[in-house]
Amino acid sequence: MTWKIIHRCASGASLLSLMLTASALTLTAAEELPPLFPFLISYDGPENASSVAHLLDAPAGKHGFIRVENGRFVNDAGPVRLHATNLTGPANFPTHEQADRLAARLARFGINCVRLHHMDTYWKWLGIIADDPATQRKFDPAQVERLDYMIAAFKKRGIYVDMNLHVGRWWDERDGFTDKEKRPGFDKGLDNFEPRMIELQKEYARKLLTHVNPYTQLAYTDDPCVAVVELNNENALFQVYHSGGIDKLPEPYAGEFRKQWNDWLRKKYASTEALVAAWKWTPEPLRDEQIPEGKFKQSLAMDGKRWIFALGSAQATCSAGDGVLKIVVTRDGNEFFPKLFRNLSVRKDQLYTLLFKIRCAKGTPDASLGMAVADTKSGWRSLGVHQTIKVGSFWKTFCYAFNAADDSDKAQFQLTRFKTGTYEIAELSFQSGAKSDFDSAKRLEDGAIPTIKVGSYAPPQAVRDFYQFMVDTERKYWVGLSDYLKRELKVRSVISGTQLGYSPAHVQTELDYIDHHSYWRHPSGADLLHDRYNWQISNDSMVNSLDCIKGLAGSRVLGKPYTVSEYNHPFPNQYGAEGQSMLCAYGRLQGWDGVFEYTYNHHPNFEPNINPRYFDMIARTDVLAHFPACAAIFLRGDVREAKSAIVGAMDYPAYFDRLTRTKAVNIGIASLGFDSRLTLLHKTGVDLSGKLGTDPATVEKIPADQKVFVSDTGELTWNVEQPKAGYLTINTADTKLFTGFPKGRTIKLGGVTLAVGRTRLDWATISLVSRHATGFGESGRPANILVAATGVSENKGMTIEKLGGDAITIRDKWGEGPVCVEGIPATITLPADPAKTQCFALDPSGNRKKEVPVEKAEGGGSKIVFKPEYETVWYEIAVR
Repeated sequence: MTWKIIHRCASGASLLSLMLTASALTLTAAEELPPLFPFLISYDGPENASSVAHLLDAPAGKHGFIRVENGRFVNDAGPVRLHATNLTGPANFPTHEQADRLAARLARFGINCVRLHHMDTYWKWLGIIADDPATQRKFDPAQVERLDYMIAAFKKRGIYVDMNLHVGRWWDERDGFTDKEKRPGFDKGLDNFEPRMIELQKEYARKLLTHVNPYTQLAYTDDPCVAVVELNNENALFQVYHSGGIDKLPEPYAGEFRKQWNDWLRKKYASTEALVAAWKWTPEPLRDEQIPEGKFKQSLAMDGKRWIFALGSAQATCSAGDGVLKIVVTRDGNEFFPKLFRNLSVRKDQLYTLLFKIRCAKGTPDASLGMAVADTKSGWRSLGVHQTIKVGSFWKTFCYAFNAADDSDKAQFQLTRFKTGTYEIAELSFQSGAKSDFDSAKRLEDGAIPTIKVGSYAPPQAVRDFYQFMVDTERKYWVGLSDYLKRELKVRSVISGTQLGYSPAHVQTELDYIDHHSYWRHPSGADLLHDRYNWQISNDSMVNSLDCIKGLAGSRVLGKPYTVSEYNHPFPNQYGAEGQSMLCAYGRLQGWDGVFEYTYNHHPNFEPNINPRYFDMIARTDVLAHFPACAAIFLRGDVREAKSAIVGAMDYPAYFDRLTRTKAVNIGIASLGFDSRLTLLHKTGVDLSGKLGTDPATVEKIPADQKVFVSDTGELTWNVEQPKAGYLTINTADTKLFTGFPKGRTIKLGGVTLAVGRTRLDWATISLVSRHATGFGESGRPANILVAATGVSENKGMTIEKLGGDAITIRDKWGEGPVCVEGIPATITLPADPAKTQCFALDPSGNRKKEVPVEKAEGGGSKIVFKPEYETVWYEIAVR
C-alpha cells in the first residue's frame, strides 16, 4: 500500500502527519521524539572549532607538481592524499565573491582538491563552451575568467584542482556531425575512434590547458595547483559496445568503425583466404530447445526447481498463459529483487542462443533489468551472457548467441531488478547452435568484413580478433591522447584515462593512475536530469553490507595510484552521513591516493537553504558536519594503512580469455577466488602482471557466519552481530567515529565511550576529532575537540512517499527550506579531567552558543550528555 509521510520543522504545525488513502494510521514512535529544527551549516569559513583548514598546505602546489613514485602520489615534500569533492556544470563558474566564500568553506571542511566536472556540457546552463549558433569549438571568455579566478582562490587556500577534459560535449551539425540523436549520449565510445572527434578533443585540451590564468600568471600546464587531468569521464569503447551503442551507429560513423576493423584484419591476415582459414567457421543450426514451455500457452508452476520466482523483500506475482509470462510487481525489494530464474544446462565452448521478447506494460518507463546466463552454485559467475537491458512499453526482442564459458548443470537464465509495474515476456527460447551474420563470401580486400554485433554469433576466433581490435583501438586512443598532452602540450600533471569498469584495466594502467566510481543507492527513473517526478531511491543503510567499499577496494590495481573520484549516498536516502566516513576510513586503510564525494554543487546558487538535488552536498548538514573528521581520517592520516596485503593476479592472456568468454570488463579479488570481506581487514588489489598474486591457500579462511571484522591495524571494526542493525567504528588516537544502529549498545573507543539514545531511524553517526592531534584529554594534555552528531536531515516541508520495501521518492515535493535536522541524544565519556573540561553547543557558524554541563564520570574522566534541546549537530569540547 502506498502511503506518504510529511515531515516539518517545528513551526506550530504538527511534527509528523501521516496520510493513508483508505484509513488513518496509528501514531508511530517517531511522533514522540523531539521536533526537527533548522540547522544549515553556514557558508562562511570561520577559524573556530568547526574548521580544519589548518590541515591544508597552502598554497596548493608550493612543493611542486604531484607525480607518481612507487605507485603513490607524491610531491617534493612527500606523499600526497586528496580529500576532495566535485563541482558540476555551472558550479565551476562562480562570481568572484562566491569563489572566495566557496574556497573558504571548502578549506573549513578540510577539502584539498576539487574535481572540475561537466565544464564542457550544455544542458540548461552555460558551461565553458560559448553559446554560438555556428560552432561548439569556442570558449566563453566570461566563463573562462570566472573559472580562472576560482582556481586562483582555491590555490591560495591550499586546494588543488582535477581538470576533466571530455565529459558532456555532444557534437552536432554546427560542426559537421550528423544524426546526433542516433549516436550514443555525449558521443561516448564513438569519440574513442572517430578521427575528427579525437582531433577536436586535442584542440579542447590545448585551449584549456595552455591558457594562462591572469590571476596566477601561469598556464595550467605549468601550474602545480593542477593535481591531475582526466581525459574522458565514464567513456570507453567496450562499455558502449556491450550496451549496444556501437551496433546502432548511423553512417558515416558505422562505416568508419568497419573500415578500422578491416584495416586491423588486413594487418593480421593480409588476405581473405588466410582469415577464413584462421576463423574456421562451421555452421551450427539451432537445435535442442531447453525451454519448450517458452511460448507460455499454459500456466506454469514456480516450483523452485525448474522455474524460480524469488521475492526477497519484494511483493510480486508471476503467472503464465495466453502467450505471455506476466510479472506484476507491487513493491520492489533490496538486492535486485524480485528475480526470475529458469534452470538450464550448458557445456563449455558449446554454442547457444538465448531469445526472448519483453515489454513493460505498466510501470517504470525504460526500466533497466539485469539479464544473464549464469551459475550460482559457488558464488555468482557469468557463463557468457551478462547484460543490463532497457525495457519499454513496446515489445522488444533480445537475442544473444554465445559460447558457454564453462560446464554447468546448474546454469540459469536470470532476469532481475524488476521495479514496480507489470512486465510481459514472450517467445522465450534457449537452444544449442546459432544463426550467424558471418558470410564467408565477403572479401577482406574489399573492406567488407562486418563488425560483430552484440549478441550475434561469429566464429570463436573472429570474436577474439574483434575483442583484440577493440583493446588495440582503446589503447591507441588513451595512450595517444595522454602522449599528446605530455609531449605536445607539456602537461606535467598526472593523467588518467577513464574509470575502471568501463575500459580494460590492462589498458588504463598504461596511464599514470587509476580511477573508479561508485554509488550506494543511486536514484533511478526514466530521466533523472529532466523528470523530477518519476523517480525513486532505496532508503537503507550500507552499514549492513559495506558492498561499495568491498567492490572498490577489491578492484585496485597493484602498483598504481588509486582514486575514487565519484562517491555518494544520494539524497533523499537518509543514511548519507555514513558514506564519506566509510570511504575515508577504508580508503586510508587501503592506502588510496584520493577520495572525492560527488558533488558539492551543480548550480550557480552557492548558498541555498535547501538540499536541492540528489547528489549535491552543499546543504547536506548531516554529511558536511562530519567532513572535519573525514579530513583528519584521510588527509591527516589518523587511520593507519593496513599491515598486510592480499593480492589477486591476472595477466593479460588470462584476462583477455575471460573477457571474450564472459564479457566482464572489470576484475577484482572476488572474481579471482578471494573472499571480498578480506578488503575490510587488509590492503587488497589486483596484480595485472599475473606474477605477484597471493596464494589463496595461504590466506586464512573467514568463517561464513563471522559477524565482527577488525582491520589488521585494530582501528576499524565492522559489527553485524544483530541482523539489519550493523555499525562501523573508527578508533584512533585523534579521531573516533560511530555510524550505524546503536540498539542500546555502549561503544568503547579506547578511552572514549559512547552511548546513543533513541533516534528516528534508530541510527546515527557521531564523530569526534581532536583538531590539533592532541588526543582526548589523556595524561592531562590540552585538546580542542569537535563532536558531530547527526541522524535525519531533510528540507522543511519535504514529502516522503514510501513505495514499498525500502523504496521512497519525494517526486517534485522537495520542500521550501530551510534544512532541518534531528538532535541526537548521546552520552560521551572522555579521559579528561572534568575540572579542566568545558563543552559548548555550537551554532551553524561553529560559534559557541550554549555551554553544556560536564560531569565527573564513574571511574574518572568527564561525562557529557548531549540532548536534542541544544538544537545543534556540533559541539566543541575544550580541555585545558
